[in-house]
Amino acid sequence: MKLRVQVNDSEYFLDLQKNGRGTAYVVSGAESARGSASVEQVMPDVYSILDRDHSYVARLVRAKNSVEVWVGRQRFSLAVADPRDRLCNGKAVSAHGPQEIRALMPGKVVKLLVGVGDEVSAGDGVIIVEAMKMQNEMKAPKAGRIARVHVAEGNTVAAGEALLVVE
Repeated sequence: MKLRVQVNDSEYFLDLQKNGRGTAYVVSGAESARGSASVEQVMPDVYSILDRDHSYVARLVRAKNSVEVWVGRQRFSLAVADPRDRLCNGKAVSAHGPQEIRALMPGKVVKLLVGVGDEVSAGDGVIIVEAMKMQNEMKAPKAGRIARVHVAEGNTVAAGEALLVVE
């Protein structure tokens, strides 16, 4: 399962794969991590998490479009969405700072719809990537200017690889 997660003011992509009794995870975005954890629901909205040698209890408080997660005395505000959606929590995922557009899965760059210096609006198509014999148009997460293009038409890309940066 692939998710786009906004934690406080940072955006991440989370890939979860069940593997027997645990769950393998890959986090990319503002920070990156990978590993495997055991997650068990012990009560409604209360989870026990074992990650390597660390144990956590996470308590969820659900709101309309977000979730507060309490781990000990730390509070995290989360908004979770399908990574193909450009909207999370009813607004642009993050309006501040540069935003990387990353490949959601391995594929091939079919067409670049923009170049360095081009102005884009939130939701404008910026690149088309073919994956699993389907062409997927990726959209600008916010209004801005294309600062960098990391790929060229015809390049193959790995899941999570940076494609473009919108400032």
